[in-house]
Amino acid sequence: MLEKASAILDVIERGPASSAEIAQATGISRGTTFRLVRDMARLGLVARDGDRITLGPRIPQLAAAGNSVPVAHSWAEKLAALRDATDAFAVRLHQLHSPATRVCVAEILDLHAPQRSQLGMPEPLRADPVTLTFLTWQSKSNRPGAQVPAAVPYRDDTLTRTRRRGWAQGFTGPDHCVAIVAAPVLDRRKRVVAVLEISGPVAALSTTPGRTHGRSLIAVASESDVISECLYRRGAAVPGAPAQTVSSLHLLTTTRRTG
Repeated sequence: MLEKASAILDVIERGPASSAEIAQATGISRGTTFRLVRDMARLGLVARDGDRITLGPRIPQLAAAGNSVPVAHSWAEKLAALRDATDAFAVRLHQLHSPATRVCVAEILDLHAPQRSQLGMPEPLRADPVTLTFLTWQSKSNRPGAQVPAAVPYRDDTLTRTRRRGWAQGFTGPDHCVAIVAAPVLDRRKRVVAVLEISGPVAALSTTPGRTHGRSLIAVASESDVISECLYRRGAAVPGAPAQTVSSLHLLTTTRRTG
């Protein structure tokens, strides 16, 4: 059973999959796959998103606990300070997981944030500020639109405007009540290696969150020595950044500072 559970995790580590797709990829019968997924979900090892199975919240928690990550790291303080300064509910750092998926590799949540953790869970690229930021800066030739997937409806002029501003913004949730701002983390060759994102209620971030908080986000995203502490890319830091490595995912959930 442990070997089968491990095989299931191997499949969804590459991206969300249905029970049928997991059974086909692993060679495990559908009935056994269904029962294992059900039991693993109860333990927090996997999670359901509709009919798709993803990595569960217990995986990144175990990774962080195994490395005994202290909460006083400079990256945690910087991201928590960004959260407090912007009144965001969440600050997240994302990397591309595959050409079609991304993964949250570091996360600072407010203790009372209604948002669920996204840490360590590969998600498909979708039309939102994080994906827009990846697409805007990912081309090695720095030509907007050069690598835009057909499934994501962004035109060259949208990417050009985003590059000129330095950030992307958007809204989500019921009645677009949640604001999102994203900015690229660039290496010395100006290639995107990660995307820094803040999100929170429109009432806190304003109806023009990019104009209000874009510069603050860019300032933190430009601090490669801090960002390189966060990034999880098989133990490698940001290209061109100081030689620091981190070998696990990190999660910090804290109360908002007062006074």
